[in-house]
Amino acid sequence: MDNYTLLGPIRRLQLQKETLIVGVRPDREYRTNSLLSVDSLVLTPEGVLTNVDGGWIVDRHHTSHPGNTRPSLDRMLSVGFTAHYAAMADHFEKATLGDAGENVIIETDEIVTEDQISAGLMIERPGGAIELKGAAVASPCVPFTRYMLGDPAADLDLVKPNRDFLRNGMRGYVMGLGHLAGAVAIELGDMVYLKS
Repeated sequence: MDNYTLLGPIRRLQLQKETLIVGVRPDREYRTNSLLSVDSLVLTPEGVLTNVDGGWIVDRHHTSHPGNTRPSLDRMLSVGFTAHYAAMADHFEKATLGDAGENVIIETDEIVTEDQISAGLMIERPGGAIELKGAAVASPCVPFTRYMLGDPAADLDLVKPNRDFLRNGMRGYVMGLGHLAGAVAIELGDMVYLKS
């Protein structure tokens, strides 16, 4: 395909049933127990959802989620990459795939920069392709950085350089889905391309 570069297949799909950050400042903690790994996701202009045992579950960032009191239409979907997890594992000595909370994790050996993803992604799926655009860096928060350090009370002097490492897309990217005409399903194994 002209103007597209293959990244790789979708390796993991998941949604956030609830917020990943609990507690009150300055004692907030990052927890992954509300992440749900699934085989497919449905992308809609209002956000991400999935069907489990005949019932629909909406992602924490979906406009219909009761915990989403301030919906941000440009943060409906999050995307990460296995190469980023490998880099985080090198840096922190451990990084479990999916712990950063991304909805879609793509298998690739390449660190994907903001410049590369700025033109968008394309997911090739049965019945046609879907374009994703408007990517922005998912900024790492203090609780997530402490989680990666393995210390929910890590001193901010230790947090800062490690948080800096997680910036610039290392933790992944967020994007809106408002450009979609309707609901589109994606599955594990669907191939993903960078638009150039």
